Amino acid sequence: MPTVTATDDLATVLFATDLSGISTGAITARITGEVVAWARARGWTTRTEARVEVPTGQAAADQLGFVDVVVRRADRLPDLAIEIDSADKPWSVIKLQHAAAAGMHAIWVRWGDEKWAGVYDEVDVIQLSLARRPAHKRRPRQLSIWG
Repeated sequence: MPTVTATDDLATVLFATDLSGISTGAITARITGEVVAWARARGWTTRTEARVEVPTGQAAADQLGFVDVVVRRADRLPDLAIEIDSADKPWSVIKLQHAAAAGMHAIWVRWGDEKWAGVYDEVDVIQLSLARRPAHKRRPRQLSIWG
């Protein structure tokens, strides 16, 4: 019987999440919430906007940024570094590759356009087929202009 990985398990949850009819920002927030709820349901702890730490000796350590979610797992399993993007962002892959080099399990949740995120040896990709939907700007009623 094949083993279900954390990536497969998370992908099952995200593919079942209804993300229709909401703006791009709301989709990102909902995906982040789903990731956090998924991890906590398994007894793991989470931190959002967590700095990617790289072992001493890595030249780019001071150039690294933050990933969207870090999940600390039990039973000596490697932590998860999860990045969530609605567009193709090479910087996200670089951060996740550094997280993987530091011993973390790196996952890129990619959605928002038809462009395929790619395949990486050290980064798992969950590609959600969703269209980006900018939030509508509220226009003042015409009478308020003359008002």
